[in-house]
Amino acid sequence: MKRYVFYLIIVNMLWYSISAGHKVLLDLREQGSLLSIVLSPLFGFMFLIGWIHFFQTIPGKDLPDQLLKYFPKWLTRTILGIISIMWFFAGLISLISFVFTLKRFLTPETPAIFITIIFLTFITFGILLRTKSILYTIEIVLLITFPFLILLILKALTSSEFELDFVKEAVMHINHFPSFSAIANSFYVYLGVSNLIIFNNQFQQHDFTFKWKDYLIAVLLCLGTLFVSFFIPIGLLGYENIDTIPYPMMTASDTLRMPLGIIERVLYIALTVSIFTTFLSILVHWHVVVQIAKKLIMTKKNIHQPINWLLGLIIGTFWIISIYLINVINEYQLITFSKLFNNMLPFFFFTMILLFQYLKRRAR
Repeated sequence: MKRYVFYLIIVNMLWYSISAGHKVLLDLREQGSLLSIVLSPLFGFMFLIGWIHFFQTIPGKDLPDQLLKYFPKWLTRTILGIISIMWFFAGLISLISFVFTLKRFLTPETPAIFITIIFLTFITFGILLRTKSILYTIEIVLLITFPFLILLILKALTSSEFELDFVKEAVMHINHFPSFSAIANSFYVYLGVSNLIIFNNQFQQHDFTFKWKDYLIAVLLCLGTLFVSFFIPIGLLGYENIDTIPYPMMTASDTLRMPLGIIERVLYIALTVSIFTTFLSILVHWHVVVQIAKKLIMTKKNIHQPINWLLGLIIGTFWIISIYLINVINEYQLITFSKLFNNMLPFFFFTMILLFQYLKRRAR
């Protein structure tokens, strides 16, 4: 079962490589992005140890259960409400980013609201699945897409279009001290394990034992993702004007060709991988929100009563907010909001780790 923890990490890694946070790092390439990537394993390792170790001490349980056990109900609802809002917006950013990407590269004539409705329909069915079924879905999708992902990386790095001179130019700026935004966006790639706040209830003690080797593998995977998503667009598109490109990774993939392949334009393979990746990212984030809502709704009085109408209300809210924002927000506003959101995450998650330490003391 340990592999499912790695799947959660990998889903977040893959999403990061096409997210707005990845573009922010490229925009800040002369404000310490590369140094923040080099230093990110330090913060990522601390986060992984603090987060995973806590959930290893409560096998088969999730965070809402622990909060309900040790905190007053009003405080538990407040904490879980804040967590739900953060996870909802994480999924919403994924959705809007994907719709804009698909509209720009694949279906420019299709209304954004139509793409949103189609995607929300599939997501709605997905987030209502059992947590174990979500894990199985993640495994199947990753097994299908991973070979294509490796193909994309190898094709990019071995392409004649990939210029090492651009990469060397980027490396020359490693002496710039990183801005906070660069550090925060580098930190994002390590946050996949945060979904254990719900998914941990599927892992028993003998299923989930992270050792130093496992932490090292997780950190190296995340660090590799940061380097690949930083250097491939620069190597293929150039260093000077990379900040003027709204979707660097997708645009970079469109420079690649496979003349003898079934599909000549690599862009279509990259878009297919991004569709699956975005689906998994939204599925995981919004499933967490739904499960937290169930924990808050179900009490001793109504545990045997149907709560479908309340879940329907929550999902309806997802739809309304998503459709409204897709009509009023533009790409620049999305990047700005994503940057602000990512800047909040280090404070939020390290506060959560302090909360975990308090819960561990209460449990003794």
